[in-house]
Amino acid sequence: MHRLFVAIALSVTTATSVAAQTKVSSGKPFDWTGQIAAGGQLRIVDVHGDIHVTAATGDRIVVHAEVRSRGGHDDDLTFDVVPDGDNMLICARWSDGPACTPHGMRHGGYDSDGESASADFTVQLPRNLRLDAGTGNGRVDVAGTGTDVAASSGNGTIRVTGATGKVNASSGNGEVTVEDAGGPVSASTGNGAVKAYTSAGPVNASSGNGDIDVRMTKLLAQSDMSFSTGNGTITIALPANFSGELEAETGHGSVSSDFPLQVSGRFGTSRMHGTIGTGGDHLRLSSGNGDLVLRKL
Repeated sequence: MHRLFVAIALSVTTATSVAAQTKVSSGKPFDWTGQIAAGGQLRIVDVHGDIHVTAATGDRIVVHAEVRSRGGHDDDLTFDVVPDGDNMLICARWSDGPACTPHGMRHGGYDSDGESASADFTVQLPRNLRLDAGTGNGRVDVAGTGTDVAASSGNGTIRVTGATGKVNASSGNGEVTVEDAGGPVSASTGNGAVKAYTSAGPVNASSGNGDIDVRMTKLLAQSDMSFSTGNGTITIALPANFSGELEAETGHGSVSSDFPLQVSGRFGTSRMHGTIGTGGDHLRLSSGNGDLVLRKL
C-alpha cells in the first residue's frame, strides 16, 4: 500500500496534554461523550472519511465514528482524545503512525488508489462551542451549530450552515458552500464552485476553477473584500447602501454593476475601477475567464 504523506498543523495554547488512545478495527465504532466549557473548541481531525456535525440537544458533545475498510484493505485506525484546557481534540489516524498531540500530527494522508480504511464521524455539538473539523479526504458538513467554525478537506465538498460567528471553509478539491453565517466568511477551493449566502459580511472567496456566488444582506464592519477565480463567473450581491472602491478585471469576460460608479483610470468591458457611493474599502473581483457581476440587494 502506497500512501501520500500529509502534515496537519494544529495551533494550540497548551504545551502538554495526556491523550487517551483507542485502536479500532474495520467495522467497529468509536464513541466519545463529554463536556467542555462554553466558548471552548472541539477539534476533529480525520485522516480519511466524512465529518457530519449537527446541534446537540443539551450541553454534552457526542462523537461517533464508523470505521470502514475499502478494497479488501483492513487498516486499523487509532483514535486519540487529547484534552487541552477548555478545548478538546479528537483525531482518527493510522495505527502505525505517530500519536496526535496538541502540537500537530503527521500521518499517511490516504491510499493512492483510494482503498485505505476510513473513519466517518457524526458529531452532536452544543451551539455555544467553537468547531474546527478537518479531513484529508472526505466531505465536511456542519449544520445549525457552532459559534466560530473552521471546516476543511483535502479532497471533498464543504458545507457550513447556521454558524453564529465567523466561518473559514476550504477544500483542495470540491464545492464549498456557506449559508446563514453570523460573522465574517472566508471560503476557498482549488477546484469547484464557492457559494456564500450570509446575513452579515464581510466575505472573501476564491476558486482555482469554478464560479463564485456571494450574497450579503448587511456588513457588520467595513473591510477590504476580495473574490477571485481562475475560470468562472463571479456574482456578488451587496446591500443597497454599500460604499467602496471597486477594482474588477477579467481576462475574457465582461464587467457589469447595478451600483452607479464614478469611474477613474482605464475603463473597458473587461476592466473597471470606480467609486461606489462615498468610497471606502476596496472590493476586488478578478477572473481569468468569466464575467464579473455586481448586484444591489
